[in-house]
Amino acid sequence: MIASFLTTNFMTLMILLALMSVMAVNRHAKPPASDLLLLGIALLFIILIADTASDLATKRELDFSLPTLVKIRIIADATSYILRPFIILTEVLIILPNRRYKALCAIPAAVNTIIYSTAYTDSTLAFTIDANLNWARGPFGMSVYYSQFFYVFMLVLFSIEYFKSNNYRKCFIIWAIILQSLIVAYVEYFNILPGFTNPVTALCIFEYYTYLSVIYQQEMRETIAQKDLKISQDKMLILKNQIQPHFIYNSLSIIRSLAKRDGHRAVECIDNFSDYLKAHIGAIQTDELVPFDKELYNVKVYLSLVQADYTRKVEVVYDLGVTDFLIPPLSLEPIVENAVNHGLSRQGGKITLTTFEQEGNIIVRICDNGTNKNGADDYKPVHMGVGIENTRKRLAVMCGGELNMNIAEDGATVDVIIPGQTTEKSDTDENNDS
Repeated sequence: MIASFLTTNFMTLMILLALMSVMAVNRHAKPPASDLLLLGIALLFIILIADTASDLATKRELDFSLPTLVKIRIIADATSYILRPFIILTEVLIILPNRRYKALCAIPAAVNTIIYSTAYTDSTLAFTIDANLNWARGPFGMSVYYSQFFYVFMLVLFSIEYFKSNNYRKCFIIWAIILQSLIVAYVEYFNILPGFTNPVTALCIFEYYTYLSVIYQQEMRETIAQKDLKISQDKMLILKNQIQPHFIYNSLSIIRSLAKRDGHRAVECIDNFSDYLKAHIGAIQTDELVPFDKELYNVKVYLSLVQADYTRKVEVVYDLGVTDFLIPPLSLEPIVENAVNHGLSRQGGKITLTTFEQEGNIIVRICDNGTNKNGADDYKPVHMGVGIENTRKRLAVMCGGELNMNIAEDGATVDVIIPGQTTEKSDTDENNDS
């Protein structure tokens, strides 16, 4: 019986084997609704067993009495005809728009199941098999074809509806499946080329899985592209918010004023302003930590532009107990800028930047002397809320760091905490520094 099963269903089994091999290789990128195709494969495998049993009973190759062979064929044929519509139904369910349609679509398969289930009780509604194992269709035997044609029609209908807003080239595989299903149903019904239903069904399942994989991969590529675009847009928004227009205007105004009376200082300010812009743009374009010395240089560039304004006296004190560690780019300059704009008065003040080790961590402390006496409520994050909050988020994501702020009437203190494991430069960084 096993040899007969393999011989009779050789082509169908080869197609199913190829399909399951592809699904096994593609298991980590599982297309949506592929579980329904696994159900279709299982149903087809049961049909193959039933058809083989029916064929062996018809040829009287089973060692049973004639009445028993008749009973075997009735059971096998009824099972096969009950399950066939469900295979197409699994393909239809994949593209149905909502559950309400799924319940309605189950009706033809349910009706066909009821009709062919009567054969188990020797009813002649679906088909009859006489004592000589001759098969004849009953008055309701066409239900299996009606239900399959209904599902093919639904496949066409919902495919057209689905692809109205999508690329029509995606539906070529759907049309191929529909055409193959109609052809095999026609040649099977009129007994033109009998015996090809199962191989074509297996081929259609294979094609549908290929269709799902292609659509899934294309949707994944589109999703990734959209995410990349969103990231780029977010980076540009951060850059736009971090570079304050009024600071740019003030810097250009100072440079213009210096150009009239101190050309050398004006050139120096232009160089610093260029470095300021490059630092902001470079920070947006990298996801890697940078040496503290590089970040400190960005702070000094910013403060040099602030100090170029003779109407504002800003004193800066550096107390650097440790400098050999890595830090997210542009994580200190927004804090210093926040202190200048919201901690100090228009006449100026004092800012202190200190680094030291504490409990295995590196602490970067930025303090201002609070010459702005408007109180803590006036001390708000700069850059429309992006500067401080974005720094806090990047510290957490890039190195597991923290940002703590303490605001009082006599000034504000911001601590940037860098975990100890990030305090040593890599060999690559050391080579680059050398």
